[in-house]
Amino acid sequence: MDKRGLVFALLTVFLWATLGAGLKLAVSRQDSFVVCVYIGFFATLALLIWLFIKGKASKIYAEFMKHPWFFILTGIIGLCLQQVFYLKGYQLLPASQVVIIFYLYPLLMVLLSWLFFKEHTSWKSVFFILIGFSGVYVLISKGTLLTIDLSLGVIVTLLAALSWALFSVLIKQKKFDIDVGMFLFNLFGFLSLVAIIPFFSFTLSVTFSEVLGMIYLAVFPTAIAFVLWNNALRALKTSICSNIALLTPLLSIIIIFLVLKEQIVMFQVIGLLLIVGSVFLTLNFGEN
Repeated sequence: MDKRGLVFALLTVFLWATLGAGLKLAVSRQDSFVVCVYIGFFATLALLIWLFIKGKASKIYAEFMKHPWFFILTGIIGLCLQQVFYLKGYQLLPASQVVIIFYLYPLLMVLLSWLFFKEHTSWKSVFFILIGFSGVYVLISKGTLLTIDLSLGVIVTLLAALSWALFSVLIKQKKFDIDVGMFLFNLFGFLSLVAIIPFFSFTLSVTFSEVLGMIYLAVFPTAIAFVLWNNALRALKTSICSNIALLTPLLSIIIIFLVLKEQIVMFQVIGLLLIVGSVFLTLNFGEN
């Protein structure tokens, strides 16, 4: 195994794991939409700087013209709608619950790939996916298995997972320069957020510490993590990277417990184990 690639993958997972606690801290001080716009701006700027460092800035226009509507629509889905739903979830739910529900997206990817692109899905994969959804059921019933608490927070978090799964499936179907493509997705996601500002409460009145927090969220768990992850994917097998990524929700829960002091109750642990377990089984045994 490539040790350098392993380091890249583990660093990525650690940065992703800080996102939950970081977002909860930022959202608790500001409206989630305001945080979303600022993160979109700083992430797009960071990725543009990365393109200049890589000497790829001159390729932006040419790459865009290959698939203009693809970059626009996919950017809106993955970096506008997903962000709005995701951050709203953190405003309405405990961070630990958002992390667990959102991690349903790998299973939703399998379903969407089958529905829209007719990718082969075995009966074992279907069974493993049902295990994952049972984990969500445990969460929204709060362990009772009888009373369903389908709150607005749960709904928007599920929509965030669905949006990210659709984004991931769509970009898998197209060939494009990954560095330039990610910048374009973020750019059109950010422009979409700017376009809907009149329909939301938005303020430029943010404190210096809030700006620093949002810069961290945009640069480290987003832009830098993306660069590290792509390096890891080049150095390691996809299956290895996918399994390492399963550490993300587990580390997220630990960081949330240590930083936010949120109490982790048994039904959340059971829901997490069911979802993460189903993703692991789908990745490793679903198509065999």
